[in-house]
Amino acid sequence: MNAGIIVSIAFVAGLAGFMAVASVLPSLLGRYRRRFSSGIDRDLGRAFVFIDSGRLLVAHLVLVAALTTLAAWSTAAAAPAVAVALALVALPKLVTLLVRRRRRHRFRMQVPELIDLIAGGLRAGHGLVAVIAQASRRMQPPASQELALMQREQRMGVRLDDALAGLARRMPLEETVLLVTALRLGASTGGDMAQTLEALAGAVRRKLALEGKLRALTAQGRLQAWVMGLLPFAMLALLALIEPAMLDMLLGTSAGLAVCAYVLVSEAIGIVVIRRIVTVDV
Repeated sequence: MNAGIIVSIAFVAGLAGFMAVASVLPSLLGRYRRRFSSGIDRDLGRAFVFIDSGRLLVAHLVLVAALTTLAAWSTAAAAPAVAVALALVALPKLVTLLVRRRRRHRFRMQVPELIDLIAGGLRAGHGLVAVIAQASRRMQPPASQELALMQREQRMGVRLDDALAGLARRMPLEETVLLVTALRLGASTGGDMAQTLEALAGAVRRKLALEGKLRALTAQGRLQAWVMGLLPFAMLALLALIEPAMLDMLLGTSAGLAVCAYVLVSEAIGIVVIRRIVTVDV
């Protein structure tokens, strides 16, 4: 009799918990979908990448479910599956940051050519607005996209000074700030803007060339950081193939998880130290 009562209470409690989760889950999924869509649309829009956020959300959820299930099945432990799920939740943000960083780097490499085009147009006697329009047709993306956006803003009534400030906000780079400052000062105070821009283009080229040499000299240190960061995961994969029992001890016990946490923290500290060593400000 007592066992039957206990089973009945457990069944009712489980059913109530399931109904509570079922009632709350749609609202949570809707909130997550709105936050995901707004964040992805904003970040990708800034990078001029236009993809349906709904499809990206479905692909992201399928990827999280598949890889989390695979991690739980292959390791027979909850901790690796939770770690994989948490890492995949942050994946869209990391991807968008990578896309924006690559776009900014490409724009940065185009800045000297852009400055030369503007300086040449000004020396030919054209106005700054006409020179920017001509440069937007001759440059490759992302510079052409940013200049075309400036033109659209001006057609909508935005002043040239504000359009240049918008370019500096979208591309927060030292070279962009220098270019925008030179153009704004030249437009407001006059003077030989073409000569100033030519000197700026030469300085930017020398700076980029020096940074390229520094990257070549510090390539070994960056490679060491990558090897150090990927080595623990490679060792886990080898253990899973060669000695699964040892992997179970490592991921299925508190002592093993403590060792894993210590290794990850040590690896993170080592990577940060190496990156600080190989990073040289120019």
